Amino acid sequence: MGRRALSRVLATLLAALVGAVLLSGSDQPVTAHPYPHWQRLSAPPLTPRTRALGLRVGHRLLVLGGRSATGVVRDGAAYDLRTGRWHALRTPVAVTDRDTAVAAAGVVVLRSRRGRGAAWWRFDPRHDVWTRMSGVPFGAAAPTAYRSEAYAVTARHVVVYSVALDRWTALPADPLRPALHHRRVAVTRAGTVVTGYAGSPPRIRADRWDGLRWRRIRGLPTVGSAVGPRLPSAARRVGATRVPVGARLVVVAGRHAWIHTP
Repeated sequence: MGRRALSRVLATLLAALVGAVLLSGSDQPVTAHPYPHWQRLSAPPLTPRTRALGLRVGHRLLVLGGRSATGVVRDGAAYDLRTGRWHALRTPVAVTDRDTAVAAAGVVVLRSRRGRGAAWWRFDPRHDVWTRMSGVPFGAAAPTAYRSEAYAVTARHVVVYSVALDRWTALPADPLRPALHHRRVAVTRAGTVVTGYAGSPPRIRADRWDGLRWRRIRGLPTVGSAVGPRLPSAARRVGATRVPVGARLVVVAGRHAWIHTP
Protein backbone atom coordinates (compact mmCIF):
# COMPACT_ATOMS: atom_id res chain seq x y z
CA MET A 1 0.00 0.00 0.00
CA GLY A 2 1.40 3.41 -0.97
CA ARG A 3 2.01 6.22 1.48
CA ARG A 4 -0.88 8.31 0.12
CA ALA A 5 -3.35 5.42 0.36
CA LEU A 6 -2.16 4.61 3.89
CA SER A 7 -2.56 8.28 4.89
CA ARG A 8 -6.15 8.32 3.61
CA VAL A 9 -7.01 5.16 5.56
CA LEU A 10 -5.52 6.55 8.76
CA ALA A 11 -7.37 9.85 8.32
CA THR A 12 -10.67 7.99 7.83
CA LEU A 13 -10.12 5.90 10.94
CA LEU A 14 -9.22 8.98 12.99
CA ALA A 15 -12.36 10.83 11.85
CA ALA A 16 -14.53 7.85 12.78
CA LEU A 17 -12.90 7.66 16.21
CA VAL A 18 -13.43 11.37 16.87
CA GLY A 19 -17.08 11.08 15.79
CA ALA A 20 -17.69 8.18 18.16
CA VAL A 21 -16.17 10.12 21.06
CA LEU A 22 -18.35 13.15 20.33
CA LEU A 23 -21.50 11.05 20.12
CA SER A 24 -20.72 9.25 23.35
CA GLY A 25 -20.80 12.58 25.18
CA SER A 26 -24.37 13.34 24.10
CA ASP A 27 -27.74 11.71 24.71
CA GLN A 28 -27.76 10.27 21.19
CA PRO A 29 -26.96 6.62 20.47
CA VAL A 30 -23.26 6.11 19.84
CA THR A 31 -23.87 3.78 16.90
CA ALA A 32 -25.12 5.61 13.82
CA HIS A 33 -27.90 3.90 11.86
CA PRO A 34 -28.67 4.70 8.23
CA TYR A 35 -32.44 4.23 8.75
CA PRO A 36 -35.08 5.21 11.33
CA HIS A 37 -35.38 2.64 14.08
CA TRP A 38 -37.15 1.88 17.33
CA GLN A 39 -35.45 0.91 20.56
CA ARG A 40 -37.19 -0.46 23.61
CA LEU A 41 -36.74 1.50 26.84
CA SER A 42 -36.73 0.03 30.32
CA ALA A 43 -40.20 -0.79 31.63
CA PRO A 44 -41.97 2.15 33.32
CA PRO A 45 -43.38 1.56 36.83
CA LEU A 46 -46.97 1.87 35.60
CA THR A 47 -49.99 -0.36 35.71
CA PRO A 48 -51.69 -1.02 32.34
CA ARG A 49 -53.51 2.12 31.16
CA THR A 50 -54.47 4.25 28.19
CA ARG A 51 -55.01 7.99 27.62
CA ALA A 52 -52.18 9.11 29.92
CA LEU A 53 -50.95 12.70 29.68
CA GLY A 54 -47.33 12.99 28.54
CA LEU A 55 -44.89 15.89 28.27
CA ARG A 56 -41.19 16.68 28.34
CA VAL A 57 -39.66 18.87 31.05
CA GLY A 58 -35.99 19.49 30.39
CA HIS A 59 -34.21 16.14 30.52
CA ARG A 60 -37.25 14.44 32.05
CA LEU A 61 -40.23 12.84 30.37
CA LEU A 62 -43.44 12.65 32.42
CA VAL A 63 -46.37 10.27 31.99
CA LEU A 64 -49.27 11.31 34.22
CA GLY A 65 -52.53 9.56 35.04
CA GLY A 66 -54.57 7.80 32.39
CA ARG A 67 -57.44 5.32 32.36
CA SER A 68 -57.32 1.74 33.60
CA ALA A 69 -59.95 -0.98 33.63
CA THR A 70 -61.23 0.39 36.95
CA GLY A 71 -61.27 4.09 36.08
CA VAL A 72 -58.95 7.11 36.05
CA VAL A 73 -55.68 6.56 37.93
CA ARG A 74 -53.84 9.07 40.10
CA ASP A 75 -50.21 8.22 39.60
CA GLY A 76 -47.55 8.40 36.91
CA ALA A 77 -43.87 8.04 36.19
CA ALA A 78 -40.86 10.15 35.19
CA TYR A 79 -38.12 9.01 32.81
CA ASP A 80 -34.67 10.58 33.02
CA LEU A 81 -33.31 10.94 29.49
CA ARG A 82 -29.76 11.20 30.86
CA THR A 83 -29.68 8.11 33.06
CA GLY A 84 -32.34 5.99 31.33
CA ARG A 85 -34.15 5.38 34.62
CA TRP A 86 -37.81 5.63 35.63
CA HIS A 87 -39.27 6.52 38.98
CA ALA A 88 -42.87 6.53 40.15
CA LEU A 89 -44.94 9.69 40.72
CA ARG A 90 -48.18 10.53 42.47
CA THR A 91 -50.66 13.07 41.09
CA PRO A 92 -52.96 15.11 43.33
CA VAL A 93 -55.91 14.74 40.95
CA ALA A 94 -57.05 12.30 38.29
CA VAL A 95 -55.39 13.23 34.98
CA THR A 96 -55.94 12.07 31.38
CA ASP A 97 -54.91 13.32 27.96
CA ARG A 98 -58.06 15.49 27.95
CA ASP A 99 -56.25 17.76 30.42
CA THR A 100 -53.44 20.16 29.48
CA ALA A 101 -49.93 20.47 30.88
CA VAL A 102 -47.05 22.66 29.71
CA ALA A 103 -43.47 23.13 30.90
CA ALA A 104 -42.06 26.56 31.73
CA ALA A 105 -38.67 27.10 33.37
CA GLY A 106 -38.51 23.45 34.41
CA VAL A 107 -41.92 23.56 36.13
CA VAL A 108 -45.12 21.87 34.97
CA VAL A 109 -48.30 23.98 34.80
CA LEU A 110 -51.32 21.64 34.74
CA ARG A 111 -54.93 22.51 33.98
CA SER A 112 -57.15 19.63 35.05
CA ARG A 113 -60.71 19.71 33.74
CA ARG A 114 -63.40 19.22 36.42
CA GLY A 115 -66.91 19.31 34.98
CA ARG A 116 -67.46 22.85 33.73
CA GLY A 117 -64.52 24.20 35.70
CA ALA A 118 -60.85 23.41 36.11
CA ALA A 119 -58.21 22.94 38.80
CA TRP A 120 -54.74 24.39 38.25
CA TRP A 121 -51.55 22.88 39.70
CA ARG A 122 -47.82 23.43 39.39
CA PHE A 123 -45.35 20.56 39.73
CA ASP A 124 -41.61 20.72 40.37
CA PRO A 125 -40.20 17.42 39.04
CA ARG A 126 -36.84 18.08 40.68
CA HIS A 127 -38.41 17.68 44.12
CA ASP A 128 -41.64 15.80 43.26
CA VAL A 129 -43.71 18.63 44.77
CA TRP A 130 -47.27 19.49 43.65
CA THR A 131 -48.77 22.88 44.60
CA ARG A 132 -52.35 24.04 44.04
CA MET A 133 -52.22 27.31 42.11
CA SER A 134 -54.08 30.30 43.49
CA GLY A 135 -55.26 33.51 41.89
CA VAL A 136 -55.99 31.86 38.55
CA PRO A 137 -58.10 34.29 36.46
CA PHE A 138 -61.68 33.13 36.05
CA GLY A 139 -62.31 31.13 32.89
CA ALA A 140 -58.63 30.68 31.97
CA ALA A 141 -58.48 28.15 29.12
CA ALA A 142 -55.86 25.55 28.23
CA PRO A 143 -52.36 27.01 28.67
CA THR A 144 -49.38 27.26 26.37
CA ALA A 145 -45.83 28.08 27.44
CA TYR A 146 -42.90 30.19 26.31
CA ARG A 147 -39.67 30.22 28.26
CA SER A 148 -40.51 30.93 31.93
CA GLU A 149 -44.18 31.84 31.48
CA ALA A 150 -47.50 30.15 30.80
CA TYR A 151 -50.22 31.86 28.74
CA ALA A 152 -53.98 31.37 28.59
CA VAL A 153 -57.02 33.22 27.26
CA THR A 154 -60.01 34.35 29.28
CA ALA A 155 -63.19 36.03 28.08
CA ARG A 156 -61.46 39.32 27.20
CA HIS A 157 -57.76 39.01 27.94
CA VAL A 158 -54.61 36.99 27.52
CA VAL A 159 -53.33 36.19 31.00
CA VAL A 160 -49.70 35.40 31.78
CA TYR A 161 -48.39 33.28 34.64
CA SER A 162 -44.80 33.87 35.74
CA VAL A 163 -43.26 30.71 37.17
CA ALA A 164 -40.52 32.68 38.93
CA LEU A 165 -42.92 35.15 40.58
CA ASP A 166 -45.85 32.72 41.02
CA ARG A 167 -48.13 35.50 39.80
CA TRP A 168 -50.76 36.08 37.10
CA THR A 169 -50.99 39.30 35.08
CA ALA A 170 -53.23 40.29 32.16
CA LEU A 171 -52.36 41.87 28.84
CA PRO A 172 -54.54 44.78 27.69
CA ALA A 173 -57.86 43.68 26.23
CA ASP A 174 -57.91 43.16 22.47
CA PRO A 175 -60.07 46.02 21.06
CA LEU A 176 -60.01 44.92 17.42
CA ARG A 177 -63.30 44.29 15.64
CA PRO A 178 -64.89 42.03 14.69
CA ALA A 179 -64.02 40.28 17.91
CA LEU A 180 -62.48 36.79 17.84
CA HIS A 181 -64.39 33.78 19.18
CA HIS A 182 -63.14 30.33 20.21
CA ARG A 183 -59.75 31.90 20.80
CA ARG A 184 -56.41 30.15 21.26
CA VAL A 185 -53.07 31.69 22.20
CA ALA A 186 -49.57 30.96 20.97
CA VAL A 187 -46.35 32.77 21.85
CA THR A 188 -43.20 33.19 19.75
CA ARG A 189 -40.32 35.64 19.55
CA ALA A 190 -42.49 37.78 17.27
CA GLY A 191 -45.09 38.27 19.98
CA THR A 192 -48.27 36.84 21.44
CA VAL A 193 -50.71 35.64 18.79
CA VAL A 194 -54.39 34.89 19.42
CA THR A 195 -56.32 33.01 16.75
CA GLY A 196 -60.07 32.64 16.51
CA TYR A 197 -63.12 33.03 14.30
CA ALA A 198 -64.66 36.35 13.28
CA GLY A 199 -66.93 37.82 10.64
CA SER A 200 -69.88 36.45 8.70
CA PRO A 201 -69.39 33.85 7.47
CA PRO A 202 -66.89 33.08 10.24
CA ARG A 203 -63.28 32.95 9.10
CA ILE A 204 -60.18 32.18 11.09
CA ARG A 205 -58.20 35.31 11.92
CA ALA A 206 -55.31 36.25 14.19
CA ASP A 207 -54.41 39.22 16.39
CA ARG A 208 -50.84 39.84 17.56
CA TRP A 209 -49.71 41.71 20.66
CA ASP A 210 -46.33 43.26 19.87
CA GLY A 211 -45.70 44.67 23.33
CA LEU A 212 -47.40 48.00 22.57
CA ARG A 213 -50.72 47.27 20.92
CA TRP A 214 -52.84 44.63 19.20
CA ARG A 215 -52.62 44.29 15.41
CA ARG A 216 -54.72 42.08 13.15
CA ILE A 217 -52.54 39.86 10.99
CA ARG A 218 -53.22 39.61 7.28
CA GLY A 219 -52.77 36.07 6.10
CA LEU A 220 -52.18 33.18 8.45
CA PRO A 221 -49.10 30.96 8.33
CA THR A 222 -49.80 27.46 7.08
CA VAL A 223 -48.77 24.77 9.54
CA GLY A 224 -48.20 21.36 8.03
CA SER A 225 -49.02 18.21 9.95
CA ALA A 226 -46.03 15.89 10.04
CA VAL A 227 -46.67 12.17 9.71
CA GLY A 228 -45.02 10.28 12.54
CA PRO A 229 -43.15 6.98 12.24
CA ARG A 230 -45.03 3.71 12.15
CA LEU A 231 -45.34 2.41 15.70
CA PRO A 232 -44.06 -0.96 16.86
CA SER A 233 -46.84 -3.57 16.74
CA ALA A 234 -47.06 -3.74 20.55
CA ALA A 235 -47.60 0.04 20.73
CA ARG A 236 -50.41 0.29 18.16
CA ARG A 237 -53.12 0.25 20.77
CA VAL A 238 -55.65 3.00 21.16
CA GLY A 239 -54.61 5.49 23.81
CA ALA A 240 -50.82 5.01 23.74
CA THR A 241 -48.99 8.12 24.98
CA ARG A 242 -46.66 9.87 22.53
CA VAL A 243 -44.12 12.48 23.67
CA PRO A 244 -41.82 14.30 21.19
CA VAL A 245 -38.24 14.63 22.45
CA GLY A 246 -36.57 16.91 19.93
CA ALA A 247 -36.37 14.94 16.70
CA ARG A 248 -37.12 11.72 18.57
CA LEU A 249 -40.40 10.25 19.72
CA VAL A 250 -41.13 8.32 22.91
CA VAL A 251 -44.19 6.08 23.06
CA VAL A 252 -45.50 4.62 26.31
CA ALA A 253 -48.19 1.92 26.28
CA GLY A 254 -48.93 0.49 29.69
CA ARG A 255 -45.82 -1.19 31.07
CA HIS A 256 -43.88 -0.79 27.81
CA ALA A 257 -41.96 2.12 26.31
CA TRP A 258 -40.04 2.75 23.09
CA ILE A 259 -37.98 5.57 21.59
CA HIS A 260 -37.71 6.32 17.88
CA THR A 261 -34.48 7.89 16.62
CA PRO A 262 -34.44 9.25 13.06
